[in-house]
Amino acid sequence: MPELHVPAGGELFVHIAPAKAIALTLPMAELAPRFPGIDPWLAQLPARLGRAARMDLRLLCVPLSGLLSYLFEAPDDEESIDPALKLLAAAPTDDLLERVFYRLSFRVQPQDTATVRQWLEHEPERLIAAIKAMEGPHPDEAFALDAERAIALMRRPEELRAMVDMRLRQLWHDHLAPRWQEALPTCRALAQAARRQFHLADPLKVLTAIVGRKGEDRYPLLQGKRLHFVPVPWLGPYIATAVMGGRPDAVIGFGIIQGEHAGDEETQRDLLASLKALADEPRLGALAFIRQYPGTRAADLMERFGWSQPATSRHLRALESVGLVRSEWVDRVKRYSVDRVRARTIAQTLEHFLTKE
Repeated sequence: MPELHVPAGGELFVHIAPAKAIALTLPMAELAPRFPGIDPWLAQLPARLGRAARMDLRLLCVPLSGLLSYLFEAPDDEESIDPALKLLAAAPTDDLLERVFYRLSFRVQPQDTATVRQWLEHEPERLIAAIKAMEGPHPDEAFALDAERAIALMRRPEELRAMVDMRLRQLWHDHLAPRWQEALPTCRALAQAARRQFHLADPLKVLTAIVGRKGEDRYPLLQGKRLHFVPVPWLGPYIATAVMGGRPDAVIGFGIIQGEHAGDEETQRDLLASLKALADEPRLGALAFIRQYPGTRAADLMERFGWSQPATSRHLRALESVGLVRSEWVDRVKRYSVDRVRARTIAQTLEHFLTKE
């Protein structure tokens, strides 16, 4: 059932497409347990995958991530990923490798695909080292990669194609398809709510109206791009972004509408996400500390509360995800402050919800 590719002024689009949802959220699956407020289904997904599938999907998310572009480029289908699989199956071998090499070219010197090809054919140990040095979905988290298997697959592109096809089919049929069917009504509601913001016309205003003030922080990366919004309910208050290499397109996955012009249903989802983020005594203490000391560093929270670095990152991600805390880099140090405008909005929303007749 093909759906939707709805332009607004030629620069803004909404898509309901599980293939795009997979491409946006698959890199987050390994880290989902560390993101409070994200759907438990996504957090539990890695544990349900076999070790071999998990390692292959890690490769697809990092050194082979150029192949995820087929999921973004395929025609939309509300109820399956078949168009993406057909696009992958029909792609010429040279195109497969070029997409992989383009992603890897940012890790080599000089930065071009010819260098990647040269290393693959004649200096594989250098390419293996480059792959092992690649960051995972989050720079604060360890993320082991089987670089030797990645090299072997690139040398046998048809085997590479078969692996990606098999893992995507397995992921869809064994895990994602039932969950997607349950989520479709919410996807449609989110899509309609996003489209209602397109009258603002200005891309930054639209982005902020859909994902809240954190859209302003992402906008430098997205500026000048055609913005494609993809509702992904299991993201909760988080957003996922992908910039299409070599193309003027950026894709934004979102789980709730967090802008100030949201309707009642979207506002309640936003309020629920905010209350979940606050329903943790240590996190509430951290918020109070940041309010008292604007420009707080993660190290300050670790010292004040005796937290580990992963625990500190988890609490800060939860507060940032709902917009209560904003961060900025100052002299190469990330500093956190309470977003008072957002805090007042949440307080007013809660008051309105509790007192309206």
